[in-house]
Amino acid sequence: MLKEIIKARRSIRKYKPELPSMETIEEILSLSIMGPSYASSRPVEFVIVTEKENLKKLADMEMFGTQYLKDAPMCILVMTNADTVRNWVEECAIVSSYIGLCAVDNGLSTCWVNVREGETQDGREYQEFFKEEFGVPKDYKVLTIIPIGTGDERVRRREEIDIKSKIHMEKF
Repeated sequence: MLKEIIKARRSIRKYKPELPSMETIEEILSLSIMGPSYASSRPVEFVIVTEKENLKKLADMEMFGTQYLKDAPMCILVMTNADTVRNWVEECAIVSSYIGLCAVDNGLSTCWVNVREGETQDGREYQEFFKEEFGVPKDYKVLTIIPIGTGDERVRRREEIDIKSKIHMEKF
């Protein structure tokens, strides 16, 4: 089953307008923080965005790369306290990956928008934007925005990867 979920997971940028149930989202998030975590600390937290005005703010962060977020039924900001969590990027990245897999298992689709560093089209650093627009605490950093919902686009099946060309024994 996990093999099929991994093969089925694709980045989807078009969604049907129906909002996923909060029960399903809570289950996905609960499972997503069960991945590897330093000292089982589970420091990752989330902001769930569903209001159209706020989805548009996320969409307008960039001129092109984030515009599709305004049509997503929901986005999840994945973050942690970067001042107290030394490996905050890894913690958030693992959780973000698990969200994608758990979403597929629940018949939903996602994408991953990396917002670790960069500036919005109006010149604000991403992290300042999240603090100002979404109340993210001062010491927290957002790694990803994950739109989530029922996908409304067809994508090609993933091709198998020749893993042997990527494996090196003992030395590169």
